[in-house]
Amino acid sequence: MCSNARQITTARRVKNAFSFLSYLLQAELPIDFTPDGVGHYPCDLTLKASDDVRLYRIECTVIPSGSVAELRFTTPAHTPVKQNVPVVNQTADKWLLKADITGSGFTGPRSMTAHAQSTSFYPLTFTPAFESTNKGQLKLMNTADGMEHTFSLVGVGEKPLALEHLVLHCTANQRKTVSIRVPNVTNQRLQYHVSSDLPIITGAKTISVLSLQEETFDVALLSRRRGDYSGALCFVADGKPFIEVDSDGDEVGGPAPPPTPDLEGYTVWYSLEVHVLPAPCIASIPVSCAYRSATEVDIPITNPGSSELTLQVALQGDELHGANELVVSPSSTEQYRLTYQPLSVGIKSGSVIFFSEKVGEFWYDLQLDGMTAEPVTLSPMQCELGRSSTQTVSLANPTGDPLLLEIQSPNTHNYSLNTKSPLVVPPKSTEDVLLSFTPSALGRDRHVAEIVFVSEKLGTLSYNVSGSGLMPRREEPLLQICAALGLTGTTVIPFTNPADLSVMATVRLTAESDASSWSLLLKTASDIALSPHSTLYIPINFKPSVMKAERGRCSVEICCANGEAWNAVDGTPVYKLHFHYPIDGIPEYTLPCTLKKQPKVVCVANSRVEEVFEAPLCAAEPGEEAFSYRLELASAASAADLESCVALELLKQTTCDDDDDKTPLLLTFNILFTPKGTFSHDVELVVTASGGAVWRFPVCFQATDPSFDDVIDIEAAGLGQTSIVKFSLTSQSNEPARFRAYFEGLKDTGVFSVTPVTGQLAPSGSTFHVAFKPRMYGKGYEARLIIEARNDRWMYKVRGVIPDYKPPKAQSAYKHLRSSACIR
Repeated sequence: MCSNARQITTARRVKNAFSFLSYLLQAELPIDFTPDGVGHYPCDLTLKASDDVRLYRIECTVIPSGSVAELRFTTPAHTPVKQNVPVVNQTADKWLLKADITGSGFTGPRSMTAHAQSTSFYPLTFTPAFESTNKGQLKLMNTADGMEHTFSLVGVGEKPLALEHLVLHCTANQRKTVSIRVPNVTNQRLQYHVSSDLPIITGAKTISVLSLQEETFDVALLSRRRGDYSGALCFVADGKPFIEVDSDGDEVGGPAPPPTPDLEGYTVWYSLEVHVLPAPCIASIPVSCAYRSATEVDIPITNPGSSELTLQVALQGDELHGANELVVSPSSTEQYRLTYQPLSVGIKSGSVIFFSEKVGEFWYDLQLDGMTAEPVTLSPMQCELGRSSTQTVSLANPTGDPLLLEIQSPNTHNYSLNTKSPLVVPPKSTEDVLLSFTPSALGRDRHVAEIVFVSEKLGTLSYNVSGSGLMPRREEPLLQICAALGLTGTTVIPFTNPADLSVMATVRLTAESDASSWSLLLKTASDIALSPHSTLYIPINFKPSVMKAERGRCSVEICCANGEAWNAVDGTPVYKLHFHYPIDGIPEYTLPCTLKKQPKVVCVANSRVEEVFEAPLCAAEPGEEAFSYRLELASAASAADLESCVALELLKQTTCDDDDDKTPLLLTFNILFTPKGTFSHDVELVVTASGGAVWRFPVCFQATDPSFDDVIDIEAAGLGQTSIVKFSLTSQSNEPARFRAYFEGLKDTGVFSVTPVTGQLAPSGSTFHVAFKPRMYGKGYEARLIIEARNDRWMYKVRGVIPDYKPPKAQSAYKHLRSSACIR
């Protein structure tokens, strides 16, 4: 037998069996054996002579070398930790291993089987009894060959975890006793000191437990009020041996053993979770109230004692409100008043809890009934027939969830809301809804409605509303018709029958001055039948003959088709109703074709130009002296570009002295144009006379590219290499100005770049870095660098300079050959 990877040399004596001097004829035969690994190696040895043959059987078993490894365990005291120790058996035979374990806290089976050609595991467990470091040893011995595997063991016991998490239940103001087991896993009788951080727990201060046994410890639970508590119950040993004495005070069992330092502070503890339930209520009080209302409840509290009683008050229920303290004088009764304001409909539970250290906790159960809200009557609404009036309805959501309201309104003809059903009101908020009233008759008849909002949480919210239709007295909003001088402009007035019955309508068109400028385009203007709420479209033409605004009026008269009368609010019968539509006819002058050449104001960006513009007021009425003027911008883009850079000033107003009565007036304007960028916009200069006439003059404002502020040449360092040029700019004001830097006309991205791109332009100067990184030879690189500040703009021409390409000069490889050399 040998261990793995060892060489064995042995000498074998060979005897002659036929000679009496055989001992003199013995010889030693040396044999070398070098195994490749663990296993069993059989061998047959044959010795031959001329007259003899010898056969020997040699068997050698190779076992693994002995090993020592260290295993380390770390776990809290009383908490086992397990580790599987691998045992590798590479032989063809199974092994029976016996285990020998030393050391406190280490345990495992006494034997195990390691199967052939596999890895088996020995389960080793470490359970520290207390907080300490323990050392030991594990020996696994092969019973077949006696080979031992040795492991050095180190176990570290840390602070113990709770033996158990105990969940206890009790009732307020009622004592309850609970038994808890206390173990002693040491080999010495221990005396524990008991402590807890929960004031509601009481019990004995000490308890003694015999070695390797358990004792029962009784704790009393008594809480003066409901609630949930958490804490710990600890049993700490002092390390001193327990000494028994007899009735005379003499020690029993001889002298006491010496103290054990290792057991001092040995701790066993439990984590506690105590749920204190409320005691039965004093009384159950039913309380009912409608939503959007409030009710008060008085609860009598009596103090039979001889000292003042101060009670803390807690209300359970979001809908309950009241004081958080009540003081009751000795031998008297006080009323505690609480308010119930339901936030939703339905049956709910609530409570009011009183507590003091003297009397503990007592409480009253409240049966809360939230009833459907009473209908709300809105303010009466009034409105002229043919118009609408509004009022706001506020819908509150006092809950913490979105409120879904379905809207029910049977009278949608006279009343409407500016929202759709269902309406969603966010949590803890109020939604204002606009209620519109459109009367369909005079007086209060048929103008009563109930608007209902329905939800699951709030039930039904009803709003009662009533309205009155008034006589139409106000004129309708002013309408305008714009028409070129001598040409016709048209507008259409839609008239809707506001009544809920058929009427006969008559339309009239009148003018304040020149009636010939107006015409009514109806086949018949009287006795036009209109069904309820139908619409009559009234077309009206305006053709101005002079440059002066005209005021017209379209009147619609209706009466009941059946000849009946409407009843006004005061009861007066009304047979006819009148509706008036004022109309302004605005004449506009259109320039003749020969004068339509559009003037243009051109300026280079970042500069200024002033031009004089003459506006002839053709066909102006004599005596017109007051005029207003403005630039009419066609789009938001033109407004953004022109509002800050165009100033218009009226220089003079000239009366023409020649015989051309078509142009009696000439307005001369000064136009100041200071563009910051490049653009082109067509606008109109609109001149309005005090009489209402309008003249329009088209003008084009064009801002062209400015000249470069400087030229920046950057010489390339080479292909793919970056060259940088720096320069500084200062703010033109005493304060920093925000800027933006960018390139225009840059076709190849990544060739030019500028930093920073945005930032603050300081009055003392800010530095810019322009980088150039070419990609190929034979191509010119050029771009425009734009830097824009608040009221300033700089433009630089940036050019990338490519170095001249110099091709390499080749030299002949035969320059050193003599001229007489020849090549074949």
